[in-house]
Amino acid sequence: MSNRIGGTAEHGQVISLTQRSALHRDYELRAADRALGSLRWRLGRRSFAQAESRGIGPIEFATRRRQVIVARAGGAEPLATVNHGRGGSVIHAVEGHALRWDKTARGNHWAMRDQDGTVLVIAASRGLLRSSVQISVERTMPEETAVLLCLIGCYLALSELQYNADLTTAAAAASTG
Repeated sequence: MSNRIGGTAEHGQVISLTQRSALHRDYELRAADRALGSLRWRLGRRSFAQAESRGIGPIEFATRRRQVIVARAGGAEPLATVNHGRGGSVIHAVEGHALRWDKTARGNHWAMRDQDGTVLVIAASRGLLRSSVQISVERTMPEETAVLLCLIGCYLALSELQYNADLTTAAAAASTG
């Protein structure tokens, strides 16, 4: 994948993250016909994922306690951190100000917001065999920033979907056992 990136993500643009295979948690991030990045979890690793994005290169997501750390591959300085608290989550990006990660409606819908309003709207779905995420850009921004925020949002949304699926499976197993 080329590391060149440029341009802007425009208000109203839709970016999609789709699962490539029903057998693996391996996803591709696309805007229309352009590949922007990828996100994948290793088999059996729910709190660690790897991504590659245009302009940013390889990055890693690691969940530890109530925090997600997003860093360039190899343990470099964090690009962002996500702190989960009682009132919701806050995303601290190195190059910007804090963003809120908020649930916006019933089901699997979230928004990233800053002090000026909504930046991205995220809707995730989990089918029988595959999951996907649709992101709507609510504010024009540099494409590199949009891609990083989309990958963070997708990691958070898919992690929550997996957590909820695990709870459902555990509850079903407990009721039959």
